[in-house]
Amino acid sequence: MKDHFVIWDAVSHVWSEIGLDRNDFLRYAEKLKKTYSSWEEVELVIKKDVCASFAFESFLLFPCMLWMVMPDWGYNQEYLRRRMNKWYSRQYFIHWLNPLRVAGYPVALILSMRICSGLKRAYERA
Repeated sequence: MKDHFVIWDAVSHVWSEIGLDRNDFLRYAEKLKKTYSSWEEVELVIKKDVCASFAFESFLLFPCMLWMVMPDWGYNQEYLRRRMNKWYSRQYFIHWLNPLRVAGYPVALILSMRICSGLKRAYERA
């Protein structure tokens, strides 16, 4: 199994206050290009795993405005790695038993569109 941490690290910036800039996209794209042979592989991890994992935070976006859960400068790498490992340690369908995840998933997809398209452009150029 591939280590998807680079994807998780890049896309998790959707749920931080800083996001990514052009140089960040290029840096992440170069790393992704070394591990993934096609953009479709990357996109599958983004949609199936990262957005699904952050769907709960996405659901809280409007009621709480994420003031209590959104980090300023991105997620700590140790925390993100633990979160990723916890995500992959359970069977996939178990995650979807939480109705708040189901409700927040479309919001997570919408929120990730900017970073997804920026990464795709940079990936295709790398």
